[in-house]
Amino acid sequence: MSETLLKKYSAIAQSIAQEKGPFKLFALFELEDYLPWEWDIVLSAEWLPGNKVESLRFIFDKIRVVLNQEEFIKISKVVLLDINEPFVKELQKFLEAHHNPKFFSHVDIQGVEIDKGYVITSPLIPSEESSEILTQALQWVRQAAERGDSEAQNTLGLMYLKGEGVKKDLSLAEKWFRQAAALGYAPAQDKLKVLSH
Repeated sequence: MSETLLKKYSAIAQSIAQEKGPFKLFALFELEDYLPWEWDIVLSAEWLPGNKVESLRFIFDKIRVVLNQEEFIKISKVVLLDINEPFVKELQKFLEAHHNPKFFSHVDIQGVEIDKGYVITSPLIPSEESSEILTQALQWVRQAAERGDSEAQNTLGLMYLKGEGVKKDLSLAEKWFRQAAALGYAPAQDKLKVLSH
């Protein structure tokens, strides 16, 4: 997996965490019995799994904003796990025993044979590179927003509203929320109502 693609996934994780809350785990796994370059995205957070359909739709919208079509079709599935799932606990033990690696290969965790694993957010230590990741996220989100993607416009509005990755600017936040709202994006419409009060 290229460094650029890993940075894109880090930007996706940061973008989702910005709206929903931090991840305990955000990882990419290529399993032993899959075709090469098919990735499972494995996520665990206190707010997951929640309503699985809504959570998956939200996550896929965030992924779609950042990944191009070629990168997107390499996703085999997205797995949502509760933070107390045995798999998450076993993975944490493995990561502790191996000094929290960002990459590992040929590992069996609870009967899941992982050919390659990339850990974006670890259950052990939060990412130290969050400002660099936010800068990268801003780049990809801005490109999608300028192409007219309402999800990206809403995300960019949130970044300006909260001052994450950019200088806090309510007028720019409102601008991006307006553009997303004009495309019928309900969360942006809700943000505009809150900002107007």
